[in-house]
Amino acid sequence: MQAEARHILICFHDFNRGGTERIAIGMAKRWVDQGRRVTILCGMGVGGVRDTVDPRVEVVELDPPLPRSLTSRLRLGPAMAPYIERLAPDVIFLPGNFHFPLAPSLSRIHGRGALVAKISNPAVPSGIFAPVVRGLLRRYRHTVDGLAAMNSGLEREIRAISPDFNVSTLYDPVYLHGDLDTPVERVDDGRCHIVWAGRFEPQKDAGLALRTIAALNERTPAHLTMLGDGKEFDAFRAQAERLGLADIVAMPGYVPEIDPWLRGADALLVTSHFEGGPAVAVEALAHGVPVVSTDCSHFLHDVMARPEAGRIVASRDPHALAEALLAVCRVGRVAPDVVQPLIAHLRPDACADAYLAWFEAVLAQRSAFAPLQRDAGSP
Repeated sequence: MQAEARHILICFHDFNRGGTERIAIGMAKRWVDQGRRVTILCGMGVGGVRDTVDPRVEVVELDPPLPRSLTSRLRLGPAMAPYIERLAPDVIFLPGNFHFPLAPSLSRIHGRGALVAKISNPAVPSGIFAPVVRGLLRRYRHTVDGLAAMNSGLEREIRAISPDFNVSTLYDPVYLHGDLDTPVERVDDGRCHIVWAGRFEPQKDAGLALRTIAALNERTPAHLTMLGDGKEFDAFRAQAERLGLADIVAMPGYVPEIDPWLRGADALLVTSHFEGGPAVAVEALAHGVPVVSTDCSHFLHDVMARPEAGRIVASRDPHALAEALLAVCRVGRVAPDVVQPLIAHLRPDACADAYLAWFEAVLAQRSAFAPLQRDAGSP
């Protein structure tokens, strides 16, 4: 009999506006459409994407709630364990690296369902902590029944750490908004219009975006729109003013949809130190906007497989990024017949269905392995 993921439980700390939360919420709707029961178990039921949850998805909040802190993820797993025992899901899904510390505690739940996790960013950071993280991953490799890598490069990285990991490449869905066939009405004011989008946090390196637009303006008139919010938003707005960039950099804050800005853009700039799968790059390509990015994600190498898609710049030198921006702006937008083969596999329904099939494959493997484990433990 084929294993079936009838009840899927997703673990959230809260409803932060992060990409992993937003993606999981979107896939949950598709899984409910497919006749599955979906529950979100969270430390706190608050956050910017709470109102995007489909009403058919049950949300269960810890009592008392557990807010984020430096050590909260270490306490979140044990606090969730009794709830998971009562809910009895077939699959427990940890939607990204941020939630991976829950795995050791959740793996010890008696009679639990399959425990699976998504690797949403490089699993091992660079620097002095890398050996420690590799050691922890090897130590806890048996706490999860399956790992979903967001791109082929992350899968190779996980396999290099330990061949014991049951890991598969599963792409995140990209949700496109608006009518992509509507003719673009753009104002030709003689400037290159660049868009940057992300949280104002160290990972995204907004400072590099400011230095890049300054370098680009040394070559040609340009304008940068930085979309998003975050803890460093006010600091970078003040930095733009100190650098004399107030007239060429706009920071409108968080926007629910990026499409109106992409329709008038000549290029998207990504300056992150690391990313799992920057969906904004796919959104840009869907609008025909080429991408210039630091070499921050294996995913970009998977998607930007044609030179027309833009440039991945190995250097973090703002002048090198500016040179790449100037080149793609001169070439112009990406033709639809180039874009579609690059992004067709990232359609939301296709990605959510691939995850559902993977859940059931992991369940089947776990069921097949269970008798072997019992036999091995028999006297």
